[in-house]
Amino acid sequence: MQRLPPLPDLEFTDTLPFARGHGDVYFSGEGLDEKRAVFLGGCGLPEAWAGREQFLVGELGFGTGLNLLALWELWRAHRPSVTARLDVLSFEGLLMPCRAAARVHAGWPELAALSAQLRDKWPERARGVQRIVLGDGVTLTLHVDDIGAAVAEARAQCDAWFLDGFAPAKNPEMWSAEVLGHVARMCAPGARAATYTVAGDVRRNLQAVGFEVARVPGHGRKKQRLEARLVAAGAPRAAGPKRVAIIGGGIAGACAARAFVRRGCAVTVYEQADQLGAGASGNPTALVMPRLDAADGPAARALLEAWLYARRFYSELGADAVQVLDAVHLPRGEREVARFAKLMADPPLDETLLRAEGAGLRHLGAVAVRPEAALPQLVAGAAVRFGARVTSVDGIDADLVVVCAGMGATEIVGSDSPAIEGRLGQVDWVAADGVARAVADGGYTVEAFGQIVFGATFEAADGAPRVSEAASAHNLDILARLRPDVTAMVSPPSSFDTIASRSFRMRATPATGARAAVRATTQDRLPFAGAAPGKEKAPDGTPAPTERHRLIGGLGSRGFLWGPLLAEKVASETFGEPSPVEACVAECLNPGRFRARAMRRGRL
Repeated sequence: MQRLPPLPDLEFTDTLPFARGHGDVYFSGEGLDEKRAVFLGGCGLPEAWAGREQFLVGELGFGTGLNLLALWELWRAHRPSVTARLDVLSFEGLLMPCRAAARVHAGWPELAALSAQLRDKWPERARGVQRIVLGDGVTLTLHVDDIGAAVAEARAQCDAWFLDGFAPAKNPEMWSAEVLGHVARMCAPGARAATYTVAGDVRRNLQAVGFEVARVPGHGRKKQRLEARLVAAGAPRAAGPKRVAIIGGGIAGACAARAFVRRGCAVTVYEQADQLGAGASGNPTALVMPRLDAADGPAARALLEAWLYARRFYSELGADAVQVLDAVHLPRGEREVARFAKLMADPPLDETLLRAEGAGLRHLGAVAVRPEAALPQLVAGAAVRFGARVTSVDGIDADLVVVCAGMGATEIVGSDSPAIEGRLGQVDWVAADGVARAVADGGYTVEAFGQIVFGATFEAADGAPRVSEAASAHNLDILARLRPDVTAMVSPPSSFDTIASRSFRMRATPATGARAAVRATTQDRLPFAGAAPGKEKAPDGTPAPTERHRLIGGLGSRGFLWGPLLAEKVASETFGEPSPVEACVAECLNPGRFRARAMRRGRL
């Protein structure tokens, strides 16, 4: 299977699309009226969400996005409150290009404003999960993959389901007993489902997994359609926290603050320093670019999904905090030349985001973030307590505590924290006024916000972070290798002090500086995000989670890449929302994975 998902083979009659591959239309000529009658009416909307602060809709077949637009329009007109949130979990194997969706949407001018908002954030052509935050409290979580693989990896508790695949005779996989079994698994108690088809196999498969099914009058030329309700018992969705404490004011803590504030929580950030980003997140500029693996797998999906979410996440910040640029990744040695060649032979992204650059890669739409401006924006709406050194989660007056304290996590939660180690990283910088761009080859240079930041070291930490002559020499070698056009402007420093930031002299530019900080990393170099594992064992023998606090950490040198998705994952799990990652990805990011491995090996 190719990593890049296939495109639909489309044929248009005016604005009506026909899928040649399935030999079926996406909808009848009545389109929007059909959607409203079959799916919105069939699931009892808007009455079903009356008085609810949170409502989840699942959908088999994202298609043209027309179901989402119809639902969004109804939600805007009948939103239970200004704080109510609507989550839409959708699945699509053949993602329609945005330009084709625009042609479809043009048939309904009354949806033009919503269509423009959706198309502005249209999903990328990539396998996996994409979390897209829309307006009016609406969030789309889209799985792009073959339906059998996608539904097995999804986690949610939906209140309603739109079953909108192509006709069962032409798309049997979408209507299989296995797929509908996963639909039932992802239902809240009493969930409703609706579909246009009354095929016998569909009715029987729905009944077999616990739905009561009824034929009702159809819409337009269709005599009948189905409405169903899940009668099997299930646990209700847990209510999310109202008061959240976040320990740490770096990028992980700031992203967590934004995630919980967006969900209406009263958030307090505890930062022991007198400013945000005083630790590893405080460099002048952070480069956000992907790290793409040559083969698919949970870790590769995690990195890809973090990248796609981070791009959308940072686009919400202003130009003083974020600059979009291209990042060129050059190979270091023949092994990396071969790895890049293998990657481009079966790329995970299309040419809008990833292209070959000689023997290297060009990442289009990478992001430079200025933490000094970005972090305050991310914690907007939260209370921030500076100079607050927290040594334990006990005694903090909150419903939930999220520990984002880097190397301090071990002191705060003790053995509940995965083992982490510190790696000292130093960057240097020089003033510049060129076009925003980045070049990397293991080291990196990023030009943005009037300067070039370059480095970085990644060495064992020994005591407090300090800039050093050896580290600056290392970084100057990186600058010479990647940006020889500016190397002649810089002269090495003649002496160093012992603090984490300092300035040194320049030949041709007025200001150069350096900064060192300790980054927290894990033994497998992947971060962690989720419930802290307790010392007791669950019935299956794995560590049982400690419910009152969550952990985000081990971000290493990619904090600004990982931070947004990890925070969204934790907040989604806390509120019982659809997971923004597959189950296999969640497992490889689980804070308890190290203890579970040790248990399996008999070491605990």
